[in-house]
Amino acid sequence: MALKLVLFVTVMVAALALPIAKGTNVVVEVQPSFVPCSLGANVTATPPFPNAQVQLRCGARNVVASATTNASGVFSFSLDSTQLFLSPTVLLNLCNLVVTTPLSTCNSTLPPVGVLESRIQFIRSSVLGLRIVLTFGPIGFRYSSST
Repeated sequence: MALKLVLFVTVMVAALALPIAKGTNVVVEVQPSFVPCSLGANVTATPPFPNAQVQLRCGARNVVASATTNASGVFSFSLDSTQLFLSPTVLLNLCNLVVTTPLSTCNSTLPPVGVLESRIQFIRSSVLGLRIVLTFGPIGFRYSSST
């Protein structure tokens, strides 16, 4: 666990320092992820939530990026450093994925108000030439009655 933390901190420091070098770009991506049509308890046998609007919200609930799930309930998106003015550490602490489409859209027995929310977690980093890719993913979507 301590080794993972040291590796994570090293990658974050490198990711924050390299954009200063000319031509270096940091890309933050949310890996392809499944959105369930459920309140979030047990999603293994849950049907997908197609055509759902998913937002990456940071800080004071500012929308940083958005995507729409496909027919299989899967979404992903990526942002480069010109679109994202937050460090990767801030992403982990202040950002959430929020499904804004009402759950009743995919199942009429589910609540017509509220949202699905998930914190994000760091998955991996990779370096592709002068491009650093930091990949994040949801921890798990849960229903919240607040918006």
